[in-house]
Amino acid sequence: MIGHMDLVLAVFLLAIGVPNAVWPYKFARFEEQMDSIGSKRSWSEVEPADWKVTLTRVVGVGMALFGLAGLVAG
Repeated sequence: MIGHMDLVLAVFLLAIGVPNAVWPYKFARFEEQMDSIGSKRSWSEVEPADWKVTLTRVVGVGMALFGLAGLVAG
């Protein structure tokens, strides 16, 4: 039987994982913009590397799959 906190974790993983898997460029760019705070580059000039976009998608898919597995297990 799945506990209450396990259900919350599964929903959280789905809520974060699916958008990261669907829109990896937007999330990677936002993260790069947060990293650029304090630098001389403006937010509009910041672009994520291709590997970062790919990694964001892969991690998002993994999170979504673990979240789905948690919901199915419960």
